Amino acid sequence: MNPLVDLLTMNFPYATEVVCTFMAIQGSMAVRNGPNRTNSMNWFHAFLKSTLTAYAGATFTNIFMGRPTAMFANDVFFGSCLIGFAIVNWLPFGIGYYICGTFLGELITTVFATVFRIGGVAGFSDAAFAAFKDAPSPYYPIPVFGPILFPTALANMGGFLKGGIDGYMEKGMPWLFQQGLSCSAFYHFYTHDAEGYVGVTLREVVRPFAIQIMMLLGADEKEREDDRLFAKFVVGVFMASMAVLRMPQLLGPKFSPFLTVVDMLGGLMSGKKKKVSNKPPTSSSKKSKKKKQ
Repeated sequence: MNPLVDLLTMNFPYATEVVCTFMAIQGSMAVRNGPNRTNSMNWFHAFLKSTLTAYAGATFTNIFMGRPTAMFANDVFFGSCLIGFAIVNWLPFGIGYYICGTFLGELITTVFATVFRIGGVAGFSDAAFAAFKDAPSPYYPIPVFGPILFPTALANMGGFLKGGIDGYMEKGMPWLFQQGLSCSAFYHFYTHDAEGYVGVTLREVVRPFAIQIMMLLGADEKEREDDRLFAKFVVGVFMASMAVLRMPQLLGPKFSPFLTVVDMLGGLMSGKKKKVSNKPPTSSSKKSKKKKQ
């Protein structure tokens, strides 16, 4: 299979260990560049804050489904937090912090941390669908909202923990909500919806292109027909591209393709109209008119 597909679908040696470590590095860098920029915070305070910055979703989201948190169930998660924090804060002469703060270091960290999040979208959507598939509503043959909202909650748990509902939502829909809802919806309907009109129509439109794309990427016959693999790859390409484009050195964290399209359509539909003033003439203008008469 193509190396890009293997990367985005975590099909490489020690994939879990690698992406978890980079996720921890990203959380540690966020704290070191923010609340702990002077490097004066108590180490345990900084460590706990770095851990929750990186893994708030993995720590708390499973609780909503009555499942054990990954931070307790998988030693790799907490172990990677220790390693990532040590790389950023404890290497001699601050070399880890310096390397991770370069453009190349930030780019590599961003890509691998995003690969972790791609796995979260697919894994949490699969988990919610497996839990609710036997009891859909009478209005659609599969559960609709659970497999979309569960991975979206995973992505946004850190924002809620840091700023609360009001602080996190006061400027409108955060990017992680936009990305979570769109990617989870595509993945869920393309992968799980075998009977409903949304999934059937979506695959009828996309699958001919999907097979050709997977052939170009070196997929064998079985992989070309794997809807889950293709959906995860598409979600991965989108999420990785957006993560890189939204880096501060490029388009910045305020960039959103969805808001850009909405703004463009709004501008086209409204157009520019010449403003007509309905204000009555001022007293000075009245006096000038009398002088002319």
